[in-house]
Amino acid sequence: MPAAKEKISVIMPVYDAKDLLPLAVRSVLAQTHDDLELLLVEDGSPNGCGELCDRLAAQDSRVRVIHKPNGGAASARNAGLDSATGDYIGFVDSDDLVEPDFYAVLLAALQAGGCGMAACTADRIDENGSPLPGGDVDVQTPGVRPSLELFRDLFARGSIYPIVCWNKLFDARLWQGRRFDTSFRYGDDGNVMHLICDGQTTACVDRPLYHYRLRTGSMTASVFQPRRLDDLRLWHMWYRYFLDRPGCADLAQWCLADYWRRFYLLYLLARQDGPLTPENRAAFDQYLPQLRGLLGAIAADPHVPKLEKFRARLFAAAPGLAYALARAWGRLAGGEKDA
Repeated sequence: MPAAKEKISVIMPVYDAKDLLPLAVRSVLAQTHDDLELLLVEDGSPNGCGELCDRLAAQDSRVRVIHKPNGGAASARNAGLDSATGDYIGFVDSDDLVEPDFYAVLLAALQAGGCGMAACTADRIDENGSPLPGGDVDVQTPGVRPSLELFRDLFARGSIYPIVCWNKLFDARLWQGRRFDTSFRYGDDGNVMHLICDGQTTACVDRPLYHYRLRTGSMTASVFQPRRLDDLRLWHMWYRYFLDRPGCADLAQWCLADYWRRFYLLYLLARQDGPLTPENRAAFDQYLPQLRGLLGAIAADPHVPKLEKFRARLFAAAPGLAYALARAWGRLAGGEKDA
């Protein structure tokens, strides 16, 4: 039998990461599986990242640079996909780090399981590379799993393991005719994952081979940005998808329960510094009709507690009143933060 093809294309979007980019590149080029190409997609960064990418490419023939106007991470990943020549595809962010055997382990698991993709857990590091507590990229049941079923880990437990692209290695054929949706300003790497996962299995590796960095600006949620509401658009898209797909009714219900939970938590986040700004009010107003259209399904959803069903109906009619009542109850109960 001919040897299995094993060339890996690693796609790294680059924007405003000049100080951390060399570390990320070094961790990829240090892989024990060295049959790879690293595509640095320089996304119109204004701070010298383009020149740095060119210098890094001059030092290692496995590095190629793609220069493009700024279009966001999804656009950069798409440009990388268009230029990739490997039999497998991986993604690494330009401020993150990977273990030396990251791709060797995932490739072995993928091939042993006969899967379309493999994934690992990930942990968090700070700007200096020191470990941070907590994390939301874990898997409950390692081994070969139906890929779509992993979405339950997201909806029920909050693990983003199934929807991020950077903790995975993909058979390149899964990306034929598929690209990231560049209209999303938030959650841009997850908006195509349900299509990639459909009909596939994933080899789930319970090792933190990927270290994703939280910079100071991303470690606080003190300022709400309307683009965060792209989560609602994403979750609604997934809900409709699972609802229409045979055998996925329970996944649809889990998704809807998480949709409502996220809607309310995003509103709390936007209100934490006081009344909604006109910009934030307009952003939520765009999504309230969507929520109202789902109230019947929320009322029938077994994964939504009874109190939350009532809260959803009240919130859809009068968000400010629902919030005021929750705060008043929190003060009476001595737990205002849990409003």
